[in-house]
Amino acid sequence: MPDSTENEALEILQTLISRPFEDCIPVGRNFPALTTKHSIYAVRHRAEGLLYIGKSQNPKQRFMGGHKALVWCWIARYAPDDVRLTAYPLDYRQWTTLSLNLETLIIQATKPPFNAQIPMRD
Repeated sequence: MPDSTENEALEILQTLISRPFEDCIPVGRNFPALTTKHSIYAVRHRAEGLLYIGKSQNPKQRFMGGHKALVWCWIARYAPDDVRLTAYPLDYRQWTTLSLNLETLIIQATKPPFNAQIPMRD
């Protein structure tokens, strides 16, 4: 992968993790502040930090339809006020040619715990 893609991924990651927690989007029923544009998004915890990275054509719709990261937050007994979302909108070029590479690079660099979880059977 070209260095420029890696640089873009690091820039996106920096934006996602440096945004103050209070400025991130609270978890709620309808996610009114969450974008409907192509994005790479993060689920963050107030103390634990980055929990999950994903990409979506419409993050608002993705979360309104249910999301495994929020289920894992519930299973981990995280208080809803301690979990928030943030998104980095992607332009057309980034979405069509780089989104999978960008997401993969960010996940490899940070290893968010909920991206790697595998449900266990009793």
